[in-house]
Amino acid sequence: MKAKPLISLTLAAVLALLSAGCGQSIQNNDDIISEVSSPENSTSEEENSQSVSDEAVTVSEASITANEPEYVEFSETYQAEDGTITGDVKVGVARDGFSGDGYVTGLYTDADTWELEFELEDSQYYNITLAVASPDPVTNTVILNGESIGEFLTAGSGDFETVTFENIYIEQGEVTISLPPIEDRIDIDYVTVTASDEISRLDLSLDSASLVNQNADYKTKALYQYLCESFGNTVILGQHDSVGSAAETNAIYEITGRYPAIRFGDLMPFTQDSTVLGESELEIAKSWAENGGIVSYMWHWTDPMGSGEYYSDSTDFDLTKAVTDEDIALMSIEEITELHEEGEISDECLAIIEDIDKISQVLSQLQDADIPVLWRPLHEASNGYFWWGRDVDAYKWLWQLLYERQTNYHNLNNLIWVWSAQNDDWYVGDNYCDLLSVDIYDRGNYSGQINRLLFLRDISDKKPAAIGECGNFPYIQNIADEKAEWAYIGQWGGNFLLNEDGSLNEEYNTEDSLIEMYNNNLTITRDELPDLQSMAEELEQQETAQEQSEAQNDSSEEASESEEA
Repeated sequence: MKAKPLISLTLAAVLALLSAGCGQSIQNNDDIISEVSSPENSTSEEENSQSVSDEAVTVSEASITANEPEYVEFSETYQAEDGTITGDVKVGVARDGFSGDGYVTGLYTDADTWELEFELEDSQYYNITLAVASPDPVTNTVILNGESIGEFLTAGSGDFETVTFENIYIEQGEVTISLPPIEDRIDIDYVTVTASDEISRLDLSLDSASLVNQNADYKTKALYQYLCESFGNTVILGQHDSVGSAAETNAIYEITGRYPAIRFGDLMPFTQDSTVLGESELEIAKSWAENGGIVSYMWHWTDPMGSGEYYSDSTDFDLTKAVTDEDIALMSIEEITELHEEGEISDECLAIIEDIDKISQVLSQLQDADIPVLWRPLHEASNGYFWWGRDVDAYKWLWQLLYERQTNYHNLNNLIWVWSAQNDDWYVGDNYCDLLSVDIYDRGNYSGQINRLLFLRDISDKKPAAIGECGNFPYIQNIADEKAEWAYIGQWGGNFLLNEDGSLNEEYNTEDSLIEMYNNNLTITRDELPDLQSMAEELEQQETAQEQSEAQNDSSEEASESEEA
């Protein structure tokens, strides 16, 4: 692949900060816990071309067919003490609450091992449940046939508790399960293996999903309709670009012969007063939309009080001080300023409103250009990594303020609201978002991530679900097999895609895997997107016809009532 330079020397220092990725650690619910990596974009001193690349490979499209194993009912419990032990591992009986003849204990050093072997007659999906106990919270990994199936975290109560890994595909034959030794004490009582039919029963279809903003323009409605129809059937592919750059999307085209359907950008420079990068961003977004692509934006919202930082450990900005009972969402900035001068709202509250108004003016430029936007503000809230993620109640207040002000004060009718958090306690509710998303940095895990999708479906099954960011794409065959047809998947940029010289960084996605991901019958690229303008016109005609029909019916009913009278 031809090396593609990233940025100009004059912007290198700024872009290194602006294009830094999201949180280095994602706080997951216990249901979806996994190891995460730090998504930090890389930079180069060479100049980046913002123009569309015309150099690409030509690749034929592969036909991906799902492997659908037949569900066979099965459930069996295996006592840990029946496994093979070495070193100082032994069978204990001192801890209360164990089943069988005892439990396995003493798994501390590399010389200590425990392996449990059993045989399965059928290749299918299984749930793996372990009963474990520890005096303190302990994180460990479960190894199945030599490969990790994920991590678990114990409560540390000293009592035996169960942890379950759901929907693990296991081939028939001999199976070996083990835990690597750790210094902290963890005892193992038993392992239960149960066949799972959750994937075979999975239906991702959506009934009558509609945008929360009833005044959304028709093109935005058309895009949302397409997202809902695609969910569960195909996967729309997206790529995060460095701020003010088209390097990553151009690189994808050169590697795969196709552009991603969605370009993900960041509105960070607009509250940092970075004029050059800001102008570049809007130019690239408008050009992308003119060429048939979908525009999406996140917002690394730097401290509204002016520190220039967004990570919670780098700023002392306290969102809880901004929270107010005053109904400020629909007030003019003059009215809000007057409340501030009277001491009714805090400095923090006024600063937040001023930033929201700045960003709304930017988004209004895209609305004026008739461009719908997948809008993902306040991302990864529950990980505590950003200033907006320190307090759940303050976060929900801010989300609602942002939604109400942008929707009903600034009249931004081109936004599809994408919620991004990792914990169901932080969900803003079905009335304040259109789509749920999760960010996944699980290096080397190429599964379809079906359990993450099911996690979001448990929060709300009325909305499409997407992977907003990922360190590496899942393998397309795994997506098909797991029926994990996400609404879309966004690959993170910077050094998660490219090396400093602009060549592909194959630590995350290989050239072959990207080519396969972009050239098959299940994923959607830019050239395969529908004409949203035509869809919008059709929707408007349908709604107009329906309104006329309802009006005629009302007139007929009134005439009938008049005649009867």
